[in-house]
Amino acid sequence: MKRVWVVDDKIPLHELYAGPHPPRLHADLVRHLVEQLPQEAWGEPAVLELCRALCVSDFEPSFFLTPEGMLQTLAEGALPPHAVVFDWEYPGSTNEKNLAAIERLLGRSFAYVQVYTHLGEGAVEPLLGELRAVHKGRLLPPRAKATVTPAALAQAIRDAWEGTIAGELADKVREEVFVAVERSLIDMCSVPRAEISAIAQGRPENLVHIVLSKVRDEITVGGGEALTEIVRAASEDGSSNGLRRLMSAWYYFFPPDRCVRRGDLIEIDGGLGLVVTPPCDLVKFPKKTGRRLTWVRCVLLDREGLATIRTAGYKLNAVGSSIVAAHGEAGDALVLLPNVPLEQGKRDALGDYVVLCHAWESRLISDAPGGIATYEHLDGLQRRCALADPFAAAVIARVTSVISSPGTPDLPKGELVRLNTAITPTPPGEGPRRSEQ
Repeated sequence: MKRVWVVDDKIPLHELYAGPHPPRLHADLVRHLVEQLPQEAWGEPAVLELCRALCVSDFEPSFFLTPEGMLQTLAEGALPPHAVVFDWEYPGSTNEKNLAAIERLLGRSFAYVQVYTHLGEGAVEPLLGELRAVHKGRLLPPRAKATVTPAALAQAIRDAWEGTIAGELADKVREEVFVAVERSLIDMCSVPRAEISAIAQGRPENLVHIVLSKVRDEITVGGGEALTEIVRAASEDGSSNGLRRLMSAWYYFFPPDRCVRRGDLIEIDGGLGLVVTPPCDLVKFPKKTGRRLTWVRCVLLDREGLATIRTAGYKLNAVGSSIVAAHGEAGDALVLLPNVPLEQGKRDALGDYVVLCHAWESRLISDAPGGIATYEHLDGLQRRCALADPFAAAVIARVTSVISSPGTPDLPKGELVRLNTAITPTPPGEGPRRSEQ
């Protein structure tokens, strides 16, 4: 842990000049205050000792007189801190303002926050419950000011980083990605805007794919040493809420427009459906589809949902190695959709669904105008999220192949025996098997 930010109004910058003061105080300035001002100028000895301990070569500290200065610095693109020491009392502060500032900090950076206060640990801890439920261990237990030291803070954060990519490895990833984005912008800015618009074909997600593809190429060319180091780590079999949210972001996205697309997960009649109407048909909706939108029914894998699909006859007794693999005795009649957001635009709550490959449904949208299908004209239908590629293409391919499978007769039992014998290795010294003769 090196980058530490301290938010405390008791840093006596006013002893040098009345103001206005900058939002961010650099280490050299605070070191000057520590070395040149008498101890009496510091209203709180604990703040003086904290600043003195941080203004050494082991740390890269920054200091702020207000939370607003900290948030402004972060918004201006400063390299995020590893840890923030946050004073709970300052002029004009309220519990609500403090909680809002900490929430913005935790939501925009992978920082750990140490609240320190003269009020006592018990006075602040009850106020942090909701934030702690969301951000877990990144919000450290509040402490009295005199007990917070850089050494203890660094140890607590090193313990929290153990077994994760946080810290120096995350810094390397951030650096490589930032450089890759900048190199991508260099190339993209040389292309006329009209040509980029033509490639995107009016769909913002196409532009996102273009940008991410270019960033991917740049990271590959740059070596991606940090990414390589991450994937070399030994894998674990466990899951966590953090992993589920990451998987959810990989599988699903929230389109910014109102256009209907294949792969949309739509809320309809109290349930969920996967839109399977082809993209070329959605562009000329009335002409190509006769104003009918087609989707496949999805079922939530809760107790009620499991009872529903088992009552229907599906024997879902195992999960395959991928979402489109055969799932137990249900085979390929079900497609798994794990970690689906339960609310549009949020990943706070996730649910697991299965797509019923035979449960095709459609609805006539009688008032749909010509051109592209949009949700403004789909009464009773609302998009929750959209399945992202490559998963969308794989799921649609599986669903359509199941419903269109021609079926073939089973092999005779004797042929099964012969063919299984043919693929069984012959032990050394034995002659060829009958099927090989």
